[in-house]
Amino acid sequence: MAHARSPYAGSSELVALGLTVRELRELRGVTQRAVGFDAGVGDYYVGGIERAVLNPTFVLLMRVARTLRFPPGELIHRYERHLAAIDPQAGHDVPACPTPEALAHVEALNARWAAFRHAARARRARGRIRSWT
Repeated sequence: MAHARSPYAGSSELVALGLTVRELRELRGVTQRAVGFDAGVGDYYVGGIERAVLNPTFVLLMRVARTLRFPPGELIHRYERHLAAIDPQAGHDVPACPTPEALAHVEALNARWAAFRHAARARRARGRIRSWT
């Protein structure tokens, strides 16, 4: 099965991740094929991560780290080091949550949900909707 190229391919985050996975794999002295087999993916997938063309899921990334016998914290530490070397400004444009816009959005959603629940209760009270309980 062919895997689609990530829309984030070549981003500084994926490049740093690829360098990290390659570094850890080479420290253990194993091939991409061995890592892929033990992690349950093909060697092409490990190569895609290392070349920064694939964006692995968190679960797969944890399997790769465990396959290489590195704790996830070590993987993250090395990733952060590589990312800082590649792009010192990476992530600085991402707002800290919650932003005022996010809070307003959540409040609007909660208000709509409350109005929906109120309307449903009113219809049930008038007997237009029967309760399943």
